[in-house]
Amino acid sequence: MDLELEGKVAMVAAASSGLGFATAEVLAKEGCRLSICGRDPERLSGAVDRLRKSGAEVLARATDVTDCADAAAWAAETAERFRLIDILVTNCGGVSAGPPSAMTPKDFEDAFHRVLLPSINLVTATLPHLRRSSAGRILMLASEAIVRTPVHFALSGVARAGLVPYCHTLVQELAGEGVTVNVLAPGAHSTAIHEANRRGSHAAAIRALEHRTPAQRLGDPSEFAAVAAFLASPRAAYISGQLIVIDGGLSATV
Repeated sequence: MDLELEGKVAMVAAASSGLGFATAEVLAKEGCRLSICGRDPERLSGAVDRLRKSGAEVLARATDVTDCADAAAWAAETAERFRLIDILVTNCGGVSAGPPSAMTPKDFEDAFHRVLLPSINLVTATLPHLRRSSAGRILMLASEAIVRTPVHFALSGVARAGLVPYCHTLVQELAGEGVTVNVLAPGAHSTAIHEANRRGSHAAAIRALEHRTPAQRLGDPSEFAAVAAFLASPRAAYISGQLIVIDGGLSATV
């Protein structure tokens, strides 16, 4: 299927590794022009080299998306370079693990600043450009913790859950403008972090997670990226306001 992404400009946050890089890689192969960011300049440079091998035009900026001014500057640089923005993929780092009784109000406040406000800030910074696109797309990466929250994922579940009503209100505000908004909630995928856990002290926990998952394995990042690329495309124009869980059936509701 031709996703009709050739020439589209896609901003992908935290794309130097993990699901962010996998998403950027698939979008590059589909013909998108890319703007990516990451906190580690060395890893970011390596990601750019890999993406350019597919022939993609890539702008990269060392950016901490939890710094609202820094993230807004990345958006402004992207708009100046490409003159438009068609796709925004928000993506943030994780937060501390632990049960709710072990967390302080300050822990929850910090979690909001780390995983919720960066996505809202990036949407605010890019929305004027997305509205001018012929097929504006907003994809916000969350976590399956917002629908199935293990006891030690209190911070992640509570902070990321705010993306759902935010998405719902955006869909209503943008009605008729051609901009779609969706939240992706990935489960465990075979990123570098999970593979390191598999080889370390968390090996038993990873095996137990695979056993509980109907797919009997962790996801491949490319499988997540394929879903993201479709939703970012003009082909998905009738899909908006959805929370899409990608976890191998672990949180199945049907």
